Amino acid sequence: MRAGNLDRQLALQTFTLDSSGDPTSGTWSTSSTVWAERMDPRGTERSAGGMVRAAEATQAYRIRYHATITPEWRAKDGVEVWNIVATLPEGRDQSTVLLVRRLDPDEVG
Repeated sequence: MRAGNLDRQLALQTFTLDSSGDPTSGTWSTSSTVWAERMDPRGTERSAGGMVRAAEATQAYRIRYHATITPEWRAKDGVEVWNIVATLPEGRDQSTVLLVRRLDPDEVG
């Protein structure tokens, strides 16, 4: 993997429950910050009556191999926050592709 393609810093975040154990309360904290290559974005929109009713943006990032990332994590690229949908190892543990879905700013906690 060429380092020149890794031109974005991506914060990989994990969720920690608070002491009550309530799954709706806790905090996101940055587990690590890695260099990433942002790959081709994709998006879909659904409309009815000339108005957009729903929009979804998906993206992929390539990072150096990272075995511990799971879909319970999220990624932050600047102000954009992305849920990790899947992780795909490439080559012989050379890189990992993160498939992500953008979070609506109202969902970000």
